[in-house]
Amino acid sequence: MRPRLTAATSLIALIAASPALAEANSEAQPFRTDDVIIVSSSPLNLTSDEVVGSVSAIGEDEIFSLFNGNIADTLNGIPGISTSYFGPASGRPVIRGLGEDRVAVLINGLTAMDASASSPDHAVAGEVLGARQIEVLRGPAAIAYGGNAIGGVVNILDGRIPTEPVDGTFDGFLYLGATSVDEGTQAAGRVAFGSGPFVFQLDALRREAENFDIPGFAESAAFRAAEEDEHDDDHDDDHDDDHEDEEEDFETVSDSFYTFETLSGAVSLIEDWGFVGVAVKSTDAEYGLPGHSHAHEHEDDDHDEDHDDAHDEDHDHEEEEEGALLVMEQTRIDLRGEVNLDGFFNRLRWSLAYGDYEHSEIEGGGEIGVTFSRDGIEGRIEVAHNHEGARRGAWGVQFLNQDFQALGEEAFIEPVGTKDWAVFAVERWDFESWGVEAGARLENRELSGQRAVRNFDTVSASGSLFFRPAEQAFLAATISRTERAPTDTEVFSNGPHLATETFEIGDLNLDTETALSFEGTARWSAERWSGEASVFHSEYDGFIGLFPTGAEEDELDVFEYRQADASLTGFEVAGELALGEALGAQWSADASLDYVQGELDGGGDLPRIPPLSSLIGVEAEFGAWSARGEARLVAEQDNVSEFELSTDGYALFNASVEWRPLTENNVTVIAGVRNITDEEARAHTSFLKDLVPLPGRNFRLAVVAGF
Repeated sequence: MRPRLTAATSLIALIAASPALAEANSEAQPFRTDDVIIVSSSPLNLTSDEVVGSVSAIGEDEIFSLFNGNIADTLNGIPGISTSYFGPASGRPVIRGLGEDRVAVLINGLTAMDASASSPDHAVAGEVLGARQIEVLRGPAAIAYGGNAIGGVVNILDGRIPTEPVDGTFDGFLYLGATSVDEGTQAAGRVAFGSGPFVFQLDALRREAENFDIPGFAESAAFRAAEEDEHDDDHDDDHDDDHEDEEEDFETVSDSFYTFETLSGAVSLIEDWGFVGVAVKSTDAEYGLPGHSHAHEHEDDDHDEDHDDAHDEDHDHEEEEEGALLVMEQTRIDLRGEVNLDGFFNRLRWSLAYGDYEHSEIEGGGEIGVTFSRDGIEGRIEVAHNHEGARRGAWGVQFLNQDFQALGEEAFIEPVGTKDWAVFAVERWDFESWGVEAGARLENRELSGQRAVRNFDTVSASGSLFFRPAEQAFLAATISRTERAPTDTEVFSNGPHLATETFEIGDLNLDTETALSFEGTARWSAERWSGEASVFHSEYDGFIGLFPTGAEEDELDVFEYRQADASLTGFEVAGELALGEALGAQWSADASLDYVQGELDGGGDLPRIPPLSSLIGVEAEFGAWSARGEARLVAEQDNVSEFELSTDGYALFNASVEWRPLTENNVTVIAGVRNITDEEARAHTSFLKDLVPLPGRNFRLAVVAGF
């Protein structure tokens, strides 16, 4: 029987709750002042314990410890965070059950300028290794970052533009790692050196892997049973058995290999007045598309009408062996700066980015099925004031101008241009024992397609009230009304989307999506323990979703974008407890628990909502050594939409050891194993959950050296 979270398990997690995965290592630089994390994603530059909403900030050292490939898989397991998992190469973070264009994935505060939000098989053009800090804002962040942050923000502060002088002649790091489950290797490095007021920096990364191992069949038992029932209705049993033998993966997931490479160079001018810097980054990737052959079975059916069965079988076998491939490249230029000012506003910060992105999806025969391209420019300017006294604030403007197109037989969207502009302001009054915070943002979006031009005006606003009932306690309540304009995909889709095995139809008449949200946050700490809890509820007016129509087109189920009222409710709780000294080591325990429920007001559940999950861990530190063991428990998800299958619960056990033999030279050796028991686990938030499970037992070895 699959493990399930019981009430007792939940109670244990609540008692032992911990933010260990959500808080950054105390040595992270340069985002700490007096050992307190500064949340750069907040326009107010608040410390992590003063932000009114729920926030996680992960420092450089902890990034190395948690690293698990792409950004979503690395963050997966932090309370409230899951992954859209489309194999190890592709995945976007899902926050409190919301993903795609409702979660803004940013690089230094600006969009990644890729195609990851338009389809789950498109990778994020941003890397984890080498990042100075990763910040996660849970809940609506549309005041600071627009309607596409209506569900939250993941901001990768990649450190590719120097903002501080080099300490000594050189500064940088080197990371070398390997994983067993996919015969993977990772290498990343940075070197920076100064010349007068200028700092020059080079960054490089390469990570690659073969097809990864799994404990059994790639297809879930529920999916195989459903396929058998469907085939029994249309074909004889012998034919079905032959089909399964040809198609199904066992112990290894086909087309799950990948290679990612990035190279960047930067220069900054750093003076007492601030800094200005520019960086150029090149990203190249090539990865397989697991589960893609299932989508192409429909095309093979059409092919059958014109060719004999023997020829089709040879063609299918050849395509299965070669598999589908995605080849991606992006050139990105970033300009950033910050200036200290005199007067009411005492800080000016700006950022500008240009991105030229393209990827092609290549079929087994070497033919290009579709090519996506996105190029554009985005800019943001903020002025902030933070003088002595109770008040601080930030005002700003932001714009985006980009073109997106898909060309080829498998293109499901026409060429679309997007123009966004916005103005925003956030103010905070802090009277020591209590305070208030308020903000507003006005936005305009213009979508220009071949069939129509749509304009949307949105207004978002929020207000918070916070208290400090004791020295080590912080309570906050926030109410917000946020609006999100439809995206190019939601409006202009009209074709087969083989990654999701659907025929998608957009709606040229979509209206804005509005969410009325409430969140309560509590943080507390004492001499031996600390904790954080949040509860949230959002009511969506005109929630834009992809709903089935019951029709078929080109042997694909037809889904259309339309609007319906919906709600999301949930909580997160985490805590840490110092257990004291035993066996020559200092021991601590931590745990977390998170839950979200998404429902349509007319009845039914929202799709791909993550189930109840918890994490329980124990750590020990002794001299130059530290060790950690943890259990990640995920419940069964049977609150599903009409086109989903239920997903079994699972328990994953992980362990790791870190050794710092040369503390002065900042050398760390990391050894660990994930999924110790080789458990079959599936992410309910994934389109491929019934075709591609999470990796099996995985041994990891890495060395990090700072200089």
